Amino acid sequence: MSETTVIELHEVDIVHEDAPSQVLIRSVNWQIHAGQCWAIGGDPASGKSSLLATAAGLNRPGSGTLKMFGRALADASEAEQVAWRRRLGFVFENGGRLLTHLTVAENVALPLEYHADMDEATLFARVDELLTRTELRPYADALPSRLSPRLQQRVALARAIAVPTDVLLLDDPLGGLGLRDARWWLNLLRAMQSEQKSKGGALTILATCGDFRGWMGLATDFAILQGEQFRTLGGRDELLASHEPAVREFLATAI
Repeated sequence: MSETTVIELHEVDIVHEDAPSQVLIRSVNWQIHAGQCWAIGGDPASGKSSLLATAAGLNRPGSGTLKMFGRALADASEAEQVAWRRRLGFVFENGGRLLTHLTVAENVALPLEYHADMDEATLFARVDELLTRTELRPYADALPSRLSPRLQQRVALARAIAVPTDVLLLDDPLGGLGLRDARWWLNLLRAMQSEQKSKGGALTILATCGDFRGWMGLATDFAILQGEQFRTLGGRDELLASHEPAVREFLATAI
């Protein structure tokens, strides 16, 4: 695994996006290396979504330093930040924040239209490829409101990976899913990491979760949010060896 640091948080206070004076998580110190897969557990309203959005540069830290690809966000130009966003894919929870007036295919095409220099035929072919991979081709012309929440999340994933992605941030992608759908996500993420590695690259994954169910076979590193604190737990071996009640609770339903 490469030790290239792609995202770093130093003494960062995570604040609520709609209330910047409200600190949700205090003094986060976190280094994310290329190729890692992080599972970050937390209870509802613990700040998981805000942590992920801050790590992606979508929310400004309340204090501290956020570095992305070796550069401090506070010192970066708008052009640099745009370049970073092209390397990040973000899947929001609860439907993925799709544009409801656009069809599934049009939602997936958006990042290609903004960030990829390709003719119409190539763009259509790329959208078709993404819809096929996420098993959404039958819904290409449907509006997101006609889809179930689990399929909406797949549309959001297809949109997130439409352009080459170095870091994929997933906000509770397995939440509310049955075993079959959870395995679909985990198998696809595993395949994507393998494909990028075979090309000489590394796909980094940050995923929040309500517990560590399912992530034991994919995640390389684990962390929990508890009492306004972010705590790294180490890898699978350290996690399984822990006797802390809070950690064991997140493992209680692991599969």
